[in-house]
Amino acid sequence: MAPVGRPGVGRRVTAQAGAVLVLTALAALVSVLVPNDPWHNWFDLRVYDGAAEWWRSGRPLYDYTYGRTQYGFTYPPFAALAVLPMTLLPIEAVAAVHATVNLLVLAGVTWWLIAPLARRHGWPAGFSVAAAVPVLFVLEPVRETIGFGQVNLVLLALVLADVAALRRGSRWAGVGIGLAAALKITPGLFLVYLLLTRRWRAAAVAAATGAVATGLAFAVAPDTSWRFFTSTLWQTDRVGRLDKTSNQSLLGGLARLTDPAQPPRLVWLVLVVAVLGLVLIRAVRAARAGDDLAGIALTGLAACLVSPISWSHHLVWLVPALVVLLDVAAGSPAEQGTPSWARSRRSAGALVAVAALVLASSSIWFAEADPGHHHDRGVLGVVVEDLYLLTTLAVAALLPARGRGPSGRGGRRPPDRADGAAPLSGGTAPGRGVHR
Repeated sequence: MAPVGRPGVGRRVTAQAGAVLVLTALAALVSVLVPNDPWHNWFDLRVYDGAAEWWRSGRPLYDYTYGRTQYGFTYPPFAALAVLPMTLLPIEAVAAVHATVNLLVLAGVTWWLIAPLARRHGWPAGFSVAAAVPVLFVLEPVRETIGFGQVNLVLLALVLADVAALRRGSRWAGVGIGLAAALKITPGLFLVYLLLTRRWRAAAVAAATGAVATGLAFAVAPDTSWRFFTSTLWQTDRVGRLDKTSNQSLLGGLARLTDPAQPPRLVWLVLVVAVLGLVLIRAVRAARAGDDLAGIALTGLAACLVSPISWSHHLVWLVPALVVLLDVAAGSPAEQGTPSWARSRRSAGALVAVAALVLASSSIWFAEADPGHHHDRGVLGVVVEDLYLLTTLAVAALLPARGRGPSGRGGRRPPDRADGAAPLSGGTAPGRGVHR
């Protein structure tokens, strides 16, 4: 029989439920008040649906453009196979299913990230997860992934599933990364992360999974696959202008800086090599410290920075990065290899607060400019228009890796399993979960 008369329990539960409702209402309000259209009428989903219908009718997939726009299908043929079932339903039903799936994925990812952190710090796990969902929802990369009908949350979940599989020593670790890379090219950088951290078996599984998925597309549509990998993949102008405000990659920032001239590609390549090298070095160090969530987050941010085009909704990799920062701000020890400024609780808390505010406010759209006008508002306008890029660079440079022990020291990785999986995964506490 349940205990009776526990004072304060009912009031505490009511207060927690009220706090979640307030956060949810604020998330809905922010979604309406942001300076850009928060929903976009599932524009990208309509492109996918139209392209799949066009292709199903026997016409070349990559000749399709949506309405009077220049936008067409830009993903690999395996992704086109994955969306073909959309053509069996009206677009309204497809949008409803897509939104439902993404909200469920968001809830699942939030639970996986937040529940262990809450238990570690003595917070109510259910309340912490329920409160985190609307907070994460209001961040532009999450909100616009759902509004545009994008796949970024699904890709995030696939990669995080591999983080969990690595921790368990599962032989299936790498399948999520392989599928993500087959659906969209940029997650292929996580295969490099597996190689650099000596997860040989997981890297082989990822490569094999990606190869099988891509091979399936070649078997079903050889001409379409050949065209994509030899031609369409390299046509960045199919996606949109480099200098668009929503392109928050290094090349996008450089394009706005040199507008109206074209960005110097040699300068961009130098920046790509420097940023990729430095961020991946930090990712490998995080993995060796046992913090795969920080390593994966850094790798995802590196992919966004060096890709020629990274729309604002691609920056979902800031979500696990913010969770790592929150964990350190709450008291988890940071590894000694972390930059000294970022090791303190106060610094981590400040960085997570600023990054969340920048993303939740859709700040870049206050300085949106057309081609040839990116400098009309002066230096401040350029800075505001690049705030997501600057935030990503700051997080990539300062993200702390969580240490194993109470002092945050001892960054050497314990003996690995056969696949080299470090025992500390994203949601686990430093110093816990070591399976030998």
